[in-house]
Amino acid sequence: MTRSHQIWTLALLALAAADSSAQTACDEGGSADSPTLTCTSPNSTAINDSRDNLQMTVQDGAVVRLDNGRPVQLNGSNQSVSNAGLIESGDDDAIRAKGAGLTVDNSGTIRGGDRGIRLQDAADGFTLYNREDGEIFSRRQAIRADNDDRLQNLRVENWGLIESNEGRAIQSRGPGGVVINYGTLLGGEEVVEAREDFYLENYGLIAIRGLAWDADSQTWTKDTAVAVEDEDGVQFASGALHNHGVILSTDDGVDIDQGLVRNHATGVIVSTGPDDSMSSSGIDVDAFFESGDGSSQPAGELSIRNDGYIEGPRAITTDSASISSIDIINTGTLYGRGGVAIGLAPDQGDSSLELFGDSRILGDVVFGAGDDTLSIGNLTSGFLIDGLFDGGAGDNSVFFNDYALSDFLSFKLTDDLINLTFGITNTENTVVSGQFRNFGTWSFSSGDSYTTEELANRFAAASVPTPATLTLLFIGLTGIWASRSRLLG
Repeated sequence: MTRSHQIWTLALLALAAADSSAQTACDEGGSADSPTLTCTSPNSTAINDSRDNLQMTVQDGAVVRLDNGRPVQLNGSNQSVSNAGLIESGDDDAIRAKGAGLTVDNSGTIRGGDRGIRLQDAADGFTLYNREDGEIFSRRQAIRADNDDRLQNLRVENWGLIESNEGRAIQSRGPGGVVINYGTLLGGEEVVEAREDFYLENYGLIAIRGLAWDADSQTWTKDTAVAVEDEDGVQFASGALHNHGVILSTDDGVDIDQGLVRNHATGVIVSTGPDDSMSSSGIDVDAFFESGDGSSQPAGELSIRNDGYIEGPRAITTDSASISSIDIINTGTLYGRGGVAIGLAPDQGDSSLELFGDSRILGDVVFGAGDDTLSIGNLTSGFLIDGLFDGGAGDNSVFFNDYALSDFLSFKLTDDLINLTFGITNTENTVVSGQFRNFGTWSFSSGDSYTTEELANRFAAASVPTPATLTLLFIGLTGIWASRSRLLG
């Protein structure tokens, strides 16, 4: 090849390289009032647009990328992004917005070297639809509404994957946030963090990276090389959580100040924290309500209903300074691996626990200083507790809503410890037992009430029934309650 041919060939190669690296502007369209941008190239130019009502579309196969910088900056109001391609930053936010009413509909990939989508200034009313094929990745928060401005009314509906390597999948510190999750939310610290008036429905997976749940064996696993310790699954100040899916954490599964937590029949909430931890739990209740503006006051009332499975070093616990009322209804399983299933604070206000249906409590239940109530309904599970009910200080009562005195087989008071057994009607006509401390009043379905001493004396004075009047047959260690009879007159 002659020297001139070599020079010409090198020139052509340089031109080809320049052509291949040249970026293509996204197509303009629409009108002045409703402008559109459509990105079709695998090397589309970055977007910086302040026009109101902009509709931006990134088609399948199109790529908007900056290795150093922000590929999409939106500053207008009522803008929208429909992404079926790739929006990616190497070291910055993939999308940053400052105007109200932004909607992002993602069926492609959004990848942020810092954040995935970041909202600032006046960006209230943000809505994200992350579709089944949609993926949002980030180094820090995948979705972040900056707290300096207390951005309001964020809404995220996720059917795909939202994952942060080091930070949160979703962080919104303004009021009125809503998250509906059917897919997967993964984080390197609190997976979902919000503040007041927050609402969450979970049908999928919310987990610290490195944690997994096996539905067949009903057990969790932890990849210690990935999972970061002492991180919550969901953390918010007030509002409501309805969990139908799985929430896994290395600290608290759910950390809440006040409001409602409902773990439905298919719901799983697990803390994988150390078994001897007194603070890590499936549900942790804080002592103070902290709003997004930084103000703090004693937390208000909280209601918890568990129809599914909650596990942790403690299943449910409150901070040691808590004084608010806690009302708990359980028809599922509460498992405290460290020996306490429910641990309320010493000065906890008047609280209640209601058990019925398939209720199973593995570990002690410790109430606080209020006038507390324990209500026991029809236990179809054939199980009461494998630990101790401790009413704590106060005037505490037990209500057997579906049981009469004739259902009781024994009631023994030794020092301050009460041991009792009674029969329940289920498929096996089972006899169950429990230990109690610090309860002063016992009420039955008939409406009759007795003090602890009255019941203990009544049973101590009762004569041993003959086989003709007592048709209870015990088999093995558990026994079977064959039929009811009146033990006491």
